[in-house]
Amino acid sequence: MKRIFVGFSSYFQTIRLIITPLILATPPVIIWHYLNMHGWHSTARADEPIVNAILPGLFGVHVFIAGFMIIRESDDIRKMKRAVRQADKATFIEVAEDAIPAPMRYILFITANLIQGWTISLHYDIYWTGFASVYSVGYMLALIWEIVADFDDPVNGIWVIKGVPDEWIKDANIKRRTSDKFFEWLIKKATTL
Repeated sequence: MKRIFVGFSSYFQTIRLIITPLILATPPVIIWHYLNMHGWHSTARADEPIVNAILPGLFGVHVFIAGFMIIRESDDIRKMKRAVRQADKATFIEVAEDAIPAPMRYILFITANLIQGWTISLHYDIYWTGFASVYSVGYMLALIWEIVADFDDPVNGIWVIKGVPDEWIKDANIKRRTSDKFFEWLIKKATTL
């Protein structure tokens, strides 16, 4: 029986997985900084329900949905590995083209933005505590988004199925991710300077 491996595809994809959340976490920190410098933030008393009820509830929903998506995509990877092992091109293409439904992505996107918005609205006594809180929450949410999206792309992402025939990849209608296109453009620009 032919062994099919799943593994890291390239250093480019690993760097993209680290850098993209860093970039995506920056705008919320800029917004928080602007609001903080102009005195717009809640009070410690107003933060109580946000910290004790709203944020934990939103985080719970977000983690549940992200976990569900990751489990679903892990199962798809197992199905695609089995299809490659058994030389079943039709099954591979069917599973590879089956992307995460738009409503599920929308819910993940909305919960992430609600969490980030509430985190920005909190009052932080020390500037750097607020900066670190907003940035780290933004990074974590963006990293979850990137990992879920990466699992949805079995041939172009960081974690790929190795040994898939090139013909199958060409026949499958798998669109490249925007972050991949952006980083390729960025590297091309940086190397031509």
